[in-house]
Amino acid sequence: MKMAHLITNCSFQTFSSSPNYCRNIGQLQNSKSSNLSLKSCSRRQKKSYVTCASAAVQGQTQTPLTGSQQAYEHSSSKPKKVMVIGGDGYCGWATALHLSNKGYEVAIVDNLVRRAFDNQLGLDSLTPITSIQNRVRRWKSLTAKTIQLFIGDICDFEFLSEAFKSFEPDAAVHFGEQRSAPYSMIDRSRAVYTQHNNVIGTLNVLFAIKEYSEECHLVKLGTMGEYGTPNIDIEEGFITITHNGRTDTLPYPKQASSFYHLSKVHDSHNIAFTCKAWGIRATDLNQGVVYGVRTDETAMHEELSNRFDYDGVFGTALNRFCVQAAVGHPLTVYGKGGQVCLCYSAVPNNSPLFFFEICLWSKLLACINQINT
Repeated sequence: MKMAHLITNCSFQTFSSSPNYCRNIGQLQNSKSSNLSLKSCSRRQKKSYVTCASAAVQGQTQTPLTGSQQAYEHSSSKPKKVMVIGGDGYCGWATALHLSNKGYEVAIVDNLVRRAFDNQLGLDSLTPITSIQNRVRRWKSLTAKTIQLFIGDICDFEFLSEAFKSFEPDAAVHFGEQRSAPYSMIDRSRAVYTQHNNVIGTLNVLFAIKEYSEECHLVKLGTMGEYGTPNIDIEEGFITITHNGRTDTLPYPKQASSFYHLSKVHDSHNIAFTCKAWGIRATDLNQGVVYGVRTDETAMHEELSNRFDYDGVFGTALNRFCVQAAVGHPLTVYGKGGQVCLCYSAVPNNSPLFFFEICLWSKLLACINQINT
């Protein structure tokens, strides 16, 4: 099964140092060869931008480049350096391998706390996962490609500073957050942890870019959950409002429903502010739920396998439904039971399990390749 394009029709918007300025500058098309054209703003001219995107699901496929077909999707002969923060996690690990496979120089930054959560709650991935050190070694033995490893907490600015100065990233893909809404709502300590880890960690990344790597393009994973469930269309980042006879274009209001989602809202505000204040280059990607059990890279060897969470804290509803169906357990009600999930899949070998394969890659690469353009 090939990887499917998850993020499509993402329109990007910019705003300069003027709070009233907003315009649409590009749109990603439903094509494997689509390119994103953004005009970057010079820091010396005191202009800046933040790009925002939300997501829909689509079933296109893409085959990663291998062997002599590998090519960098940019004109520079020197490989671009991409730091994947949270690279030991579900999205981060698959992304790190995919970028490495595409010819980028990759470094993973992670404190491995996701593994500790399983120990705390008595949970485990359905697919066994080996240590990050074994994962990286196996990848090198199979591809001759090296992924650098920085083990530490991005809430520790001294550690993060050393990682930035050592690796000198051209782009940073930020997955390094506590990502479970249910986990953030268990008790006070976990709510506080989620807010501190996510908000302070992202602030540290923004300061590290400002101080050590000004041209680094930040690609930050947000969530559609920032918007909540309003009774109007969710606009791409901004909305034009007329109130008491006056009209303005403002950031779309956020209505988060958990301490986790609130942390993402705070991240978005901090990213937008630092883009305006410091000229940081950032893409804030508000995507839907990401599904899948493998990519072409993780399928190369069992030691490269990715997580499959199906519990009530970190497992997605679809994952739980698939496992329940496989073992003959009645499907449990999710939330209030009113949501509808449309699943399109060819079920191999009459298996009761079916999955979406993930592909954030093409959009991430489009963002990363805006460096110095």
